Amino acid sequence: MRHHKLFAFTILAVSFLMLPAFAGDIDMIPPQFSKEQRDNLARFLEKHQKADRYVPKDAKIVDAPPTGIPGNVEPKAGTTIKQYTVQIVSHRPVPGQEEVKRADVFYYRPNPEKGKQGITIKHTVDITTGDQVGPTEVLVKHHSPMSREELDEAVALAKDKSPDVKALYKDREPTAVRWEYLQLKINKKHGDHEPGDRVVRLMYQVSPIEGQDTPRPLKMTVNVTKGLVARDD
Repeated sequence: MRHHKLFAFTILAVSFLMLPAFAGDIDMIPPQFSKEQRDNLARFLEKHQKADRYVPKDAKIVDAPPTGIPGNVEPKAGTTIKQYTVQIVSHRPVPGQEEVKRADVFYYRPNPEKGKQGITIKHTVDITTGDQVGPTEVLVKHHSPMSREELDEAVALAKDKSPDVKALYKDREPTAVRWEYLQLKINKKHGDHEPGDRVVRLMYQVSPIEGQDTPRPLKMTVNVTKGLVARDD
C-alpha cells in the first residue's frame, strides 16, 4: 500500500456489518442492555424506520448547515428520502448510577441531490421507556460508519464500472470472489473526493482457475456519494 497517496484520508476499519432489514437494526442494540431495555429501544427503532423529509422538522443543526436542501422543507413529489441505521452507542454510566439509562441512535441520510454530502441524524433515547430525550440533532461533519446498504452499493458500482473487477468474476463462481473493505474519511478535497463523501477501499481476492496463477489482490476505491470507481495501486 502506498501511504503517500493517503494524506487526505483517514482510514476507519469498521468491525460490523448491518443487515438492511429491521432485524439488522435489532442486532445493533448493545448486548449488555436488559431485555426490557432492548425491547424499549426496538420499539423506538421500529417507529423511526422511515424518513418523511431529509432534514427533520424542528431538528437542531449542530455543526454546519446541510448543503443543497434547506431545513423544514417538504420533499418534492417523487423524491425518495433514504435512511440507514449506522450506529447505536450506549452512554457511559454516571457516578451513583448502576445502570446506563440512555443510548444514542445514529442514522445516515444520503443527500437527495446526487453527489452532495449527506447528513447524520442523532436521537438520544431513554432506554427505560423507549422515548426520545431532547431534540433530534442534525450532524454534517460527523463521520458515520458505512451502512450495509452503502457497502452493497459500493460493491455493485465496482463490478459495474471496473473492467478489472469484471475480469475477476469472469469464469468464476460468485462465491470464489472475496472482498474486504476499509472506510475512508476524506479530510480535505483530494482529486474527485471531497469532505463528506462516502468512500471505501475494497480489496478483492479470488480462488485460482485451474491451470492459471492466482491473481494478486485487487484494490479499488469507490466513492458512493459521487458514483466513482478507480483502481487503487
